[in-house]
Amino acid sequence: MNNTKTKILTAALHLFNQHGLVNVRLQQIADEVGISVGNLAYHYYSKEAIVKAIDQELSNEIIPFISKDRLFLSLMDFDNHLARFYHLLRNYSFYFIDLLELKRAYPKLYKKQDNYIQQITQQIENWFTTNIQRGLILPAIRPKHYKIIAHTIWMIITFWLTQPIDKGLPEERERVFKEVVWSQILPYLTETGRLEFDLMIERLLDSYTP
Repeated sequence: MNNTKTKILTAALHLFNQHGLVNVRLQQIADEVGISVGNLAYHYYSKEAIVKAIDQELSNEIIPFISKDRLFLSLMDFDNHLARFYHLLRNYSFYFIDLLELKRAYPKLYKKQDNYIQQITQQIENWFTTNIQRGLILPAIRPKHYKIIAHTIWMIITFWLTQPIDKGLPEERERVFKEVVWSQILPYLTETGRLEFDLMIERLLDSYTP
């Protein structure tokens, strides 16, 4: 990808994240890059072409991230996974927030996005199942309990994305993100799981505090 195309996608992604997908015009993207709309159209003939190119970049990042072969067994593995997840969500926040706009304007991309979300929640549910077997998570108290918890975690993460994202230092924002997710998991840790959490995750979260 040439330098101008890269600048266009970077500028568009920044504007989409800041103002929302439907509120950004080609002129704004061109102004952000410092080129004319005609020059922009030479590289990307429409806003849809830009959105599709960004979607492809996201796919290149997220597919290995949510691969079925991607295993994160321990609590620390999951915490590291959350860190990667945090940065992915921040970099492409519009993609996970502007669901209605994406569904109306780009139904095929919305379908892909919905599939990604299903894979992510399935991955979280699988992590619960694995750690029940490892004795770190309590057995489910009713059918599909951890499937519901996985979807709850996803909904909380999505809500978190709608909050002011420029408040505090980057390290502090990441710590808060992790604490929000872990708060949903803590009640389901066994004594062994809580000990591992206290020794590894709690200490790590505390290290973020200035």
